[in-house]
Amino acid sequence: MKLRFALIALCLSAASACVWSQSQPVAPKKPGDAVTLGTISIKGEVKPGNSVTAVVQFKIDPGFHVQANPTSEPNFIPAVLRLEPAADVQWSPPTYPPAKEEKVQGLEKPLKVYEKTFEILVPVKIGAKASLPVRIPAVLSYQACKGPVCYAPRKLKLEIPIGP
Repeated sequence: MKLRFALIALCLSAASACVWSQSQPVAPKKPGDAVTLGTISIKGEVKPGNSVTAVVQFKIDPGFHVQANPTSEPNFIPAVLRLEPAADVQWSPPTYPPAKEEKVQGLEKPLKVYEKTFEILVPVKIGAKASLPVRIPAVLSYQACKGPVCYAPRKLKLEIPIGP
């Protein structure tokens, strides 16, 4: 009898754990939250005194595009990666990828945009006495559009790790 009770209790607790783990609410995406961080890789040998390049990849949801940097029109909002100071490293301005031109209904000229994925390159000089790893705080500002409809600008916070 005790064994049967123990087995029933075990089964009920396992079942409730499964239901609980599957029913956790996920924050819904807001319209325009169309960009996520992909991968971050480092080109070059990561050691004190060296220069490397951080390759930061972003993914764009299907059907969306992001205004390129530079944009095709001065009043459009470009994708911009802003880096904050970090101990033991110095960084140079990021290099943005070439844009794709997309014809959008209602506009005379094609837009310069990024779709699917894009990579931003960040040159980084590691200090001679750097204590690795170092993390560079950064924020990607962007405006996502779906066809002719553009959403409010968004910010995506991230950190760029330099070192093991």
